[in-house]
Amino acid sequence: MATDSAKYTLIYHAGIPGRGEFPRLFLEATATPYEDTALTVGQDAVKPFLDGSFDGSDANPLPFAPPVLKHGSVVISQTSNILLYLATHASALSVDDPALFHAQELALTVLDLNNEIHDTHHPIAVSAYYEEFKDEAIKRAGDFRKNRLPKFFKHFEDNLQRSSSDYLLSSGPSHADLCLFQVYDGLLFAFPRLMAKTLPEYPKVRNLYERVKAAPRIKAYLESDRRQKYSMGIFRHYPELDEPEEK
Repeated sequence: MATDSAKYTLIYHAGIPGRGEFPRLFLEATATPYEDTALTVGQDAVKPFLDGSFDGSDANPLPFAPPVLKHGSVVISQTSNILLYLATHASALSVDDPALFHAQELALTVLDLNNEIHDTHHPIAVSAYYEEFKDEAIKRAGDFRKNRLPKFFKHFEDNLQRSSSDYLLSSGPSHADLCLFQVYDGLLFAFPRLMAKTLPEYPKVRNLYERVKAAPRIKAYLESDRRQKYSMGIFRHYPELDEPEEK
């Protein structure tokens, strides 16, 4: 069992923000000290958690894939599970607070959107190269642009409209806001023309993104070398998947 004063270690692939960015943003936003093995160790840090040779493997399940969070003797994986753990250990929320589960509900919806973004460039097989199913990816991205992204953004816009605060929940900022920030930011990289066309329809979503981006701790993190650049992870820029250029 871990005490809240125990060290946090985030284990994720080196070289891409990926799904590790969601807990990373939480740790940065709450000024929680942590080690990011993607920066301190590199890719070699991932292997022990996949082959079962990590310290504490006798008392913890074998993770399926990173991200993995180690907190003292506790080892947990799955992005949403890590966020829930951090919300009850590195913030003021408790399991008795309905806001915790409201935040988790919204965060899970953002992570659903995150998965659909990934599937625009890998619509058939995760292990395949993009070029193998490029035609299918173009079709999938077309549906994403026309139907899926507007549906998700309208959902978040509606929740922001209902909230009495400047965040998704009336109770104030939560990890759901950080998740939405990250997906929005990745979309600006992957689908710049789509975002330019779509954003005016969702002003509250845009304002939330700007508010989180300007928060002092997040701003400092984004400007640091700890923030890894988008490349070949979830958010990839393929011009043919983006909104067609106006002629």
